[in-house]
Amino acid sequence: MLVFRSVRHAPLVLALLAVSRVAPCGAADAAAPAPVNYVAGFLGTTLGYRPPGGPWDGWQHDFTTQLGYGRQITPKLALELDLGPTYVDGRYASFALTPGLVWSFHPNVYAAARFAVPVDPELNLVLLPGIGVCRAFGRVMPTLELSFASAVGRGDPDLGVTLTAGLLVFF
Repeated sequence: MLVFRSVRHAPLVLALLAVSRVAPCGAADAAAPAPVNYVAGFLGTTLGYRPPGGPWDGWQHDFTTQLGYGRQITPKLALELDLGPTYVDGRYASFALTPGLVWSFHPNVYAAARFAVPVDPELNLVLLPGIGVCRAFGRVMPTLELSFASAVGRGDPDLGVTLTAGLLVFF
């Protein structure tokens, strides 16, 4: 607790404390709090797929690329918005916005609740819960996430298993 002997010096002391918090130096950098914003890039594919009422099928020859922005709202929770196209057999198939909530329950393991919203060629809602592993290297963090996908927006849900590699850069 700060106690000021003179009210006249209080603004000066508070200003000096604020500047020292904004510009840490040397050894203080190691103790600085982690940045709360990040940009992300992802590359994913569908490992297996079961259409509504149909049998399981293997890899779908697809890949999804996404770019996104995330913000940590607490040290263990982050909100994220990703967007990008999906290609099947090398041809454009769809474009989606993917908001999500990420919960880091261990320094190297997280759970994600994502909701992909394909907007082209048709609007839909895809539930996309997943679990991932990550490892921070300074301000860069590679990730690998296994997710289950189910398109529920049109009333006839399917099921897919996806694998996504990502790279987060904190700022």
